[in-house]
Amino acid sequence: MGAHGDITFHTSQVGAGVADLAGMASSVGASRVWRRYAGLGALAIGGYFALPLLHAPALVAVLLYFAISMSASVALLLGARRYRPRRLLPWQLLAGGQALYALADLVFYLARSVYQIDRYPFYDDVLYLAAYPALAAGLIGFVRLRTPGWDLPSAFDSAIVAIVAALLMWVYLVSPAAVAPDESALARTVSVAYPAMDLLLVTVVIRLAMGAGARSAAFRLIIGAIGLMFVADVGYGYLELHDAYAPGGLLELLWLVVVLALGSAALHPSMTTLTTPTEVQGPELSRSRFVVLTLTSLAAPALLLAQHLRGADPHITAFAIACMLLFTFTLARMGTFASAHRRLADTDPVTGLRSRRYFTRALAQALASPRHRAGLGLLLLDVDHFKKINDTYGHDAGDAVLAAIGALLRESVRNDDIAARYGGEEFAIVLHGVAPADLAANAERIRAAVASARIPLAGHPEASVTVSIGGVCLSERPRAADELIGAADRRLYAAKDSGRNRAVLHDSTPAPKIAVAA
Repeated sequence: MGAHGDITFHTSQVGAGVADLAGMASSVGASRVWRRYAGLGALAIGGYFALPLLHAPALVAVLLYFAISMSASVALLLGARRYRPRRLLPWQLLAGGQALYALADLVFYLARSVYQIDRYPFYDDVLYLAAYPALAAGLIGFVRLRTPGWDLPSAFDSAIVAIVAALLMWVYLVSPAAVAPDESALARTVSVAYPAMDLLLVTVVIRLAMGAGARSAAFRLIIGAIGLMFVADVGYGYLELHDAYAPGGLLELLWLVVVLALGSAALHPSMTTLTTPTEVQGPELSRSRFVVLTLTSLAAPALLLAQHLRGADPHITAFAIACMLLFTFTLARMGTFASAHRRLADTDPVTGLRSRRYFTRALAQALASPRHRAGLGLLLLDVDHFKKINDTYGHDAGDAVLAAIGALLRESVRNDDIAARYGGEEFAIVLHGVAPADLAANAERIRAAVASARIPLAGHPEASVTVSIGGVCLSERPRAADELIGAADRRLYAAKDSGRNRAVLHDSTPAPKIAVAA
């Protein structure tokens, strides 16, 4: 390769290139921008690997590599500016991290390829190690924005995979680097810091990959880029430990592909999905995820057995800690899975209220507790003329009415009370610590709230419905659960028989006449 003095590099050309990329992003269709970027990047990578065949000066290769690497940072900023995602900060953090990485590449290849400086650690290591936290912070931003609620099962899943990754890195990278002979304390510290930063990055990307949210093209590009970066970094660390690394090989290709994937993700129209909130549903344990978690959990004892059969240092302490953590997180994962499915079984899917199964169990427990039994009240509600709504507007409209009433009931009860869908268009409410007068006041308040509500129906006029209510208070006299429900049910039908849209709380007292809402 020739000397670096054989070429003149003008900063104005870099500015012109950035301006050209900005112009391209504003003029080319959204679906074509990222393809143009990826295509031009692939040509640039091909040119980079062709330079040695052309006997180009070393500085040309260094500057081309730097330009490709820095292009991802520019693309990340341009993509965020063009598509205006919900939050800009994660993309800006990724751009900043990639810019640090590109500057580190520039220093690294200038030192090794141009100035023949092979010093370790060097200034490029400071830039490289600073890039990882910025990249991780951007990915954490995606996780927090996509799942504002704490997605505990996905956190457990990612922790299980990350523990095995940490164990593998400890056995093959960290431990050998920490005791490397003929290395200074600073060099050993930096050698350990690299796998630690890689582990931080891969832990966050595993959490992102296993969490809720749309699996868009931009999402897959980000996940693939960070995963490929991890593979390349681990390969580099392993080769460096064995003094086998040489620039210009497969690892450079992998790193450059990472660059194109990051830039393409930002320029793809689906990049906005990475900051779009997603409701965390009940944790699914799909077959593929179950297989991944099973194989991951078995990896630690399998690796220990392999170390033993090879007669190598088994790292007993590391394996013991990893296995204990794996067992703990696996059991916790199974616990959240069982708890969530039990919660789903206890929740009515249409109204979001408790199910009849939960209601009957909770009522029996309350009656068995002297503390809860005192002043226990029960209300049964039935939607008046509900069949007419289904027959006129369809079952979707009927579900909308039930959901609206469910929302009203949730707002009308206290935290320790229980509102449930008893069946069909019937609802049940268990109230604690109420006297008969309190129960009557609650029943009237709920009846009035439903009667005054206007329920929007898709493609139809707003609906106005009423409910009939029957109630009973345990303070009248001790009752068993079935007797309590039977008394409330009789009073509910008395309310319907006497004109609907009213509450009946006594067997002998007729309910006052209330006009039915139109």
